[in-house]
Amino acid sequence: MEVRWIRDSISETVHHYRNGEDLYGEQMGAYAGRTELARDGLSAGSLDLRITGLRPSDDGQYVCTVGDGDAYDEAILCQQYVWVRVRAAP
Repeated sequence: MEVRWIRDSISETVHHYRNGEDLYGEQMGAYAGRTELARDGLSAGSLDLRITGLRPSDDGQYVCTVGDGDAYDEAILCQQYVWVRVRAAP
């Protein structure tokens, strides 16, 4: 299984996971060391992405795509859009 979280507006990788491993080679520098795919829910179909150290620049639309780890580009199984709003604490 392959999971990619992408910033929709700029089409760059926020987090990439394939066959049990996090792959950081394509990750945007702005997210380095700040993302984690929550593996505790994978077997139940949960693909939660945790972003730590939230910044105003993290605000925006993200796309999660799930594909076959061997033929990702040809076999996207699911695609979900998510909006993230970052606000200052009161």
